[in-house]
This record gives sequence, structure tokens and C-alpha cells, in this order.
Amino acid sequence: MSWEKRTTLKDVAGRLGLSVAAVSLALRNHPSISAATTAKVKAMARELNYAPDPGLSALAAHRSRLRVHRDFSVIALVTNWSSRDAWTTRTSAKQAIEGVTLRARSLGYSLQVFWAREQGCSARRFSAVLRNRGIRGVILAPFEDPRDRLDLEWKDFAVVALERPVQYPLFHHIVPNHFAGILLAWEQLRARNYTRIGIIVWTDLSDRTLHQWEAGYAYLQSRTLEANRVSALVLQPEDPVGQIRSWLRRERPEAVISRSDGFFEAVRAEGLRIPQDIGYASLNVADDVPQASGIQQHRSEMGEFAVEILNSLLQSNQRGFNAVPHGTHVDGTWQEGRTVRGLPAARKKAREPR
Repeated sequence: MSWEKRTTLKDVAGRLGLSVAAVSLALRNHPSISAATTAKVKAMARELNYAPDPGLSALAAHRSRLRVHRDFSVIALVTNWSSRDAWTTRTSAKQAIEGVTLRARSLGYSLQVFWAREQGCSARRFSAVLRNRGIRGVILAPFEDPRDRLDLEWKDFAVVALERPVQYPLFHHIVPNHFAGILLAWEQLRARNYTRIGIIVWTDLSDRTLHQWEAGYAYLQSRTLEANRVSALVLQPEDPVGQIRSWLRRERPEAVISRSDGFFEAVRAEGLRIPQDIGYASLNVADDVPQASGIQQHRSEMGEFAVEILNSLLQSNQRGFNAVPHGTHVDGTWQEGRTVRGLPAARKKAREPR
């Protein structure tokens, strides 16, 4: 039996008159190799059907994880909110920062949190600050307004975004699975025998989630008996409590899926009690009232995944926008609280492990 000889880096280098090291760097998009040379190397590699040896690649990847190069050992977590602590003091942000910190440390990186608006710093000046500190890897925190811009000199940095920035869709990003979250909240409420289930979201959160909450809700309503359908309420900034009170009177929901300031105030003003008169399922329990029932978005895991992806970009010398951006969804789980009634005994027993 004859075996076809595997094409090696040496074969590619020999055809081009380059060193093996130069070919290896070009295939990893190293900035020390010109774009023209990199293109020639990749074309020749395709012509010769070159593919890395999987065993050697696995070994190299393992060694890279154990050894972080000194020239990009610091990861920047960048926030662009209106004040320094407006994002970092939120519970979900603290969870994300914890995940980023732990995974970065395990890979040999250190983490620094930067406020991009420090002392009125311009985007160009802030880019220079990051470069001067030897930073090549950036994790971009969610924007306060999902349509905000932060025009850094992106070509100099590998970037992964927590959530998907509207103005920068070409970054790899980690997002909660909002569509699955609304389905899970609905399932949990139906298991507790709620039949008229409504949803309330702020207009800015609706934009931030690319309307996935409303899309999931519309799908669920289409499968609901017409008598039990409840129209969605998308809150505008003016008088949210008044909007919610009017909606409660008109729609008369038995339970509400939401993440909206003002809901509890509106319920009290209507003389209703939670959960005795109306149930409440939060779409993000981390940033909601204490002991809310609802979706835990697992922001810590999102932070960990962001570092994993950023590490792969740094190791392959990829910077700037991605030609094909990757989006990673992190599914939420149901967290039991005190804002919905408990499961019926029969359902609770059926869910217990055997």
C-alpha cells in the first residue's frame, strides 16, 4: 500500500524561495510579513494542498496556551458609557468581568478595565494609549446606547464584543440567547398554569436585543388561543408607569415577562400583589429586583468565551474587522425566585431526578 506524501511547510517555502519561518508566519497573518508575501504564500499553500499536521497543530496550540507572548500579555476591557462606573457597577457587568478575569488569568493574560471617555479622551488618543501600553487585545463592553460609536483605530487590535454593537457588526461577539430566553420563560409560566401571559420591554432594550424578545413572543402568541392572547408593550421614555397601568387594565395578563423599571410601581398603584394576583418573570434576574424569578443569563460564562475567542485571534494575528463575524449564543437557565407561583405538585414531582 502506498501513502501520498504530506505537503510540508518546507515544500511551500522551497517553491517560493522563502524560509520555513517566513512561510509559517505568513500563514498566521503575522504583521512582520508583507500583505503581498502573505497572499503569495497562501496561494501556493492552496496549490500544493498544504494542510497543517493535526498532531503538531494541537501541540503548538497547547504550548501557546501555556505561554503568552510578552507583547500582548494584557487584555483591555473597554467601556464607553457616560460615566466611569455606569456599566461596571451593574451585577451582570460584575459577573462578566469576573469571567473575563478568571479565564484571562488561566491563559496567562492580565486584564485592565478602561473607560474610553477618561478626561474627555478622543478615540484617536485612546487608541494611542492602548498601543503605548502594548495592548493588542480588546474586549468591548456593551454600549449604553446600542447605537453608540467608538471609532478606535480598530485595525491595530483584535476585538471581541460582549453583545453585538449595532454600529460594529463585523466583530466576533458573545450574546445571551434572547429568543431561547423568552421561550424558556414562557414554558416555565405555562407549567405554573398561567394562561394570559404578556411581555413588557423598553424600546432601547428592544433595539439592543435586535427585537428577539418580541419575535419569540409573537411566535408564542401565534400558537395561543385567541382569547388568551395579550399584546406586547414596548415602553417609551415618557411616563412608563402610566403606560404599564393602562396596559394592565386593557390586557389583564395573569403573568408578565419583562425587564422594565416601573413595573412593580405600576402593579402596586393598581392594587395588585406579586405573585398572588399577577406573576412576574424577569428576562435578566441579575439586574432585577432581589429574588426575582426568571432568566439567569450567565454573564460570567460570556466573559470566559470572549477571552477564548480573543486568545485565538491574538494567536493567529488577526486584527480589525472580521470578514465573516462569528456570533456565540449563551443560553440562559431558569432561576427560581418569589415573583411567580410555585409549580403544581404533580409537575414538581415529575421534574425531580430519579
